[in-house]
Amino acid sequence: MKSILSMALLSSLGLWATAAGAWETPPPNSPPSCGSSTFPATGQLTPAVGTMTHTGATVRDDGFVKAGGPLSYRDNGDGTISDLNTGLMWEKKSNDGSVHDVNKTFVWSSLVTDTVWDWIDAINTKEGNGIGFAGFNDWRLPNVRELLSIIDYGRLNPSVDPAFNNNVSPGCTVFTCSATQTPPYWSSTTVATVDLDAWTVDFVAGHVVAGLKSESHFVRAVRGGCVMP
Repeated sequence: MKSILSMALLSSLGLWATAAGAWETPPPNSPPSCGSSTFPATGQLTPAVGTMTHTGATVRDDGFVKAGGPLSYRDNGDGTISDLNTGLMWEKKSNDGSVHDVNKTFVWSSLVTDTVWDWIDAINTKEGNGIGFAGFNDWRLPNVRELLSIIDYGRLNPSVDPAFNNNVSPGCTVFTCSATQTPPYWSSTTVATVDLDAWTVDFVAGHVVAGLKSESHFVRAVRGGCVMP
């Protein structure tokens, strides 16, 4: 009876998946593009040194519990990386001066110069003979939570899995290397009630900081995931 009541409660709340498991079936009324998704772990694997004051028990911190799906990525061999937890596909960054160059920065909003939106448009329309980068034309700027999902809090400077930072050398392409800058990357998320600011994510340690939309910051494109129709 208890399990039946629990299932009924979860159903009424729309919670059809366990905290660490993937969706068995999409929850009712979920967007059709959501698919199977697991909330990713932080990447922290080592417990902090600490004990409970009164009992002496080990502190059950993030490194002890390791909640969430272990960080897992696949290099698709076409200049993209798939996150096997979230289902998101990420653009790899190069060091070759191309549109994917890790050193390129853009403003979020401007009437006089190219913005992040012009850059996204170029990735969708001017690569692959107009088909779009890696054969897709639905690339977009990630929201702040999506950008945070690739932070690896078990690493610093850059705080990303090696899938996002390896074999970097002058002239390397998205097919031969994967690069990440540590200063802030733009998200698509505007700061509530402050239309002049948008949230950025710094890959030194994984900080989220508001940035003026007139500032220049780094960019990384994403596609897929759970997108409302």
